[in-house]
Amino acid sequence: MASYFKRVFKPTYREYLYAIPGKKSIGGCFKLLWNLIKPNAVTYPDVVVVLTTHCSLRCAKCNNLMPCYKEPYHIPAEEVLNDIRTLLSHTDLCVKLELLGGEPFIYPEIDKVIDGVRDFKNVMCVAFTTNATVIPSDETLKKIAALSNKKIVISDYGVKTQKVEEFMKVCKEYGIPCGRSISRYWADPGNTECRNKSIEQLGIEYNKCYSSRYCRTMLNGRVYACARAASLADLGLMDGSHDSFNVREKVSDREFRKGFRKFLTLDYADACNYCDHFLNIHIPAGEQLP
Repeated sequence: MASYFKRVFKPTYREYLYAIPGKKSIGGCFKLLWNLIKPNAVTYPDVVVVLTTHCSLRCAKCNNLMPCYKEPYHIPAEEVLNDIRTLLSHTDLCVKLELLGGEPFIYPEIDKVIDGVRDFKNVMCVAFTTNATVIPSDETLKKIAALSNKKIVISDYGVKTQKVEEFMKVCKEYGIPCGRSISRYWADPGNTECRNKSIEQLGIEYNKCYSSRYCRTMLNGRVYACARAASLADLGLMDGSHDSFNVREKVSDREFRKGFRKFLTLDYADACNYCDHFLNIHIPAGEQLP
């Protein structure tokens, strides 16, 4: 129960208070609390959905390892939507559904995905995280603006090719809530080799990591403990079976819910064996590879 409170209950309520645009209603708060305490309910703070491994930047210390992809690829929109649909069909409430890449606004089927996520009633907010190097088309902006609860978050690294001010101005014109996350320093995640940490140390690091509570990431039909875990497994650098939940496995609703709740309260993640975030070594953000 303590694990559920720390890894699901508390992060979900925090995400509701701080990540959802607009004024919070008493009814909305009670709805969220009820879904968090209801027996066998599946409610969680967010899930990050990877649309593409193509990115318009080449950050030297990218936590998501995008520069490691020698042959980056786009995930077909139908696959993306089917995986989201499956997950949400066994979900009582998801506070935030976050669409990401790579860079989501170079994904060629972004409009199709936006149209598809409009139908999901148990999602409180649809968010887009961008590096603001690409201004979306008018058609895409209109589709985002038409979503009932939406927001765009700009990751501002101070890179010259980023069009942060222009992007924010366009969002304002279309009435799209837009936040700006300014990062001039990152915690160095290190390289991708295994560190051979003990299970005890992995548990300590995983339970203190922000990503383990707010960055569970869906890629190719599996939800991973964090974005780095998803990329490590996708690149074949790590066996991702412990750190993930298979959305595409054909099981009953009861088995799905039980398995996903267990995944949400993992004690440790193997991905921490391939990450140095816990050391908190600061490096300049967004330094570009040639």
